[in-house]
Amino acid sequence: NFKIARPGSITGNIGLNTSFYHISDSTIPARQTPFAYGINANATLSVYGISMPFSFTWYSNEKAGFRQPFNQFGISPTYKWLTVHLGYRNVSFSEFTLNGHTFLGAGVEAKPGKFRLGAVYGKFNQYSDYNLAVADSIPRMTRSGWAWKAGYGTDSRFVDISMLRIGDNPKHFSDSLAKLNYPTPAQNVVFGLTSKFSITPELLFHFDGSVSVYTDNRTLQFPDSTNSGMLRFAGNFITVNQTSGYYKAVKTGLSYRFAPHIVSGIEYRRIDPHFQSMGCYFFNNDMELVTFNQTASLLENKINLRGSLGFQHDNLDGAKKNTSHRVVGSLNGGYTPNQNWAFDASYSNFSTNQRAFKTVGNDSLKIYQVNHNLSFTPRFMKTTGEQSHMVMLNLNLMKLDDKNKLTEDQTDTDTRIAMLMYNLGLLRLKLNITAGLNYTNMTNKNFENRLTGGSLNFAKSLLNDKLSLNLNNTLMVNNINNEKGTILNMALNGNYRFLPKHALSLNINIINNSFGESSLVPSFNEIRGDIGYVFGF
Repeated sequence: NFKIARPGSITGNIGLNTSFYHISDSTIPARQTPFAYGINANATLSVYGISMPFSFTWYSNEKAGFRQPFNQFGISPTYKWLTVHLGYRNVSFSEFTLNGHTFLGAGVEAKPGKFRLGAVYGKFNQYSDYNLAVADSIPRMTRSGWAWKAGYGTDSRFVDISMLRIGDNPKHFSDSLAKLNYPTPAQNVVFGLTSKFSITPELLFHFDGSVSVYTDNRTLQFPDSTNSGMLRFAGNFITVNQTSGYYKAVKTGLSYRFAPHIVSGIEYRRIDPHFQSMGCYFFNNDMELVTFNQTASLLENKINLRGSLGFQHDNLDGAKKNTSHRVVGSLNGGYTPNQNWAFDASYSNFSTNQRAFKTVGNDSLKIYQVNHNLSFTPRFMKTTGEQSHMVMLNLNLMKLDDKNKLTEDQTDTDTRIAMLMYNLGLLRLKLNITAGLNYTNMTNKNFENRLTGGSLNFAKSLLNDKLSLNLNNTLMVNNINNEKGTILNMALNGNYRFLPKHALSLNINIINNSFGESSLVPSFNEIRGDIGYVFGF
């Protein structure tokens, strides 16, 4: 859209701000300085629709800071069926080959007719050295490579093949670094097949499978021979040696539409241990999962139901000392009888059963837990010419049930949550009033934590919407093992726009924590606030 885009523009704001803080009767240290002032500025430069933000902040109690958070530039212009990628981009060809990993380089995607073509080349990691002064510093080698896809069909009926080849540059790697547990230069090639089509008008099939050959250290010597045909074939693209292995991943499923709004499906997913692709960020590997899905809409879409039941286990190669089995189930439903009433309900059941070797005689090592989650949310909404009403109730029950008799006393936990909220909107007065009640109870055999309270909030617009005021009040009573305390939180927020580009703001917050002297929960009275001015341009 270059013809209609503005060549250049700049927008932003400059603000002055002063804050104050006071704490008394405190068993905790002050959380900020008593008084501070500063200036901040934000600007966004736009060139033909490409936005580049800047920001600057200076406060009397902090060092000045300048941010230019657009170190990654990228553009993907499209003309008819052709798209070109330049700069920092992320592209997806399939779930197990190239799937959203950011790279710096170039690429192209083309869909002439029913052909589905794509190719990219670039750097997937920039070189970075290890810095002892930075806690989360991670050494990386330059990682670069390419990927391509070729297929035929439409978005609903197609067959694609894809391939990825990425590797680390060993330029900055040495044997001495290997002794310090530095990452070794690796290489990866992945072959993928993706398909989706209708066997009949009602029966839909999808498939996504890949084989990944991964070499952990490309600098080691070559083996004399290998008996694996897959490794020999992969040797045409990457270094294959004694650190190489190949791993498979597959996802496939069938869904059948019995009626326009009733669909049943089954999905199978299996990912080998150690499967990975340099074109993806993360995989839950070493897992096999079968899932049954059901969706239905009834009574002209007034009732909507969705459910799933899955069976999962790991230790596919038998290398672990135990195998974990999980049952994953969920059911969600909604009923909307009319424009005023609606009801939502859900239930989920997640279980984990870890079976150890028979030679392990200590049952305290066994993990067999079931997590139940049940929720129910009715709500009522009605709007007239002068008023709007909304009432919503949320009930939630969570239960952790440990089936191991030796550990259940420590882990069995029941949590009950209830929230009731009412909102009244007086449209002519431009006033909103919200009242709410909250109740939370968490118990097990060692403790009970009960939290009860309510809130009352007001929002009002004045002076032809130039002035907006918000007053929020919350009072909670906390009871931990019969040790009571109260938490009071009050906040006032105001904003006044007296000219089109000028605005004033005021924020005041008061917190009162009151617990017994012997309580582990600190008691304090705290007030904080700030006054600000903003000019927009």
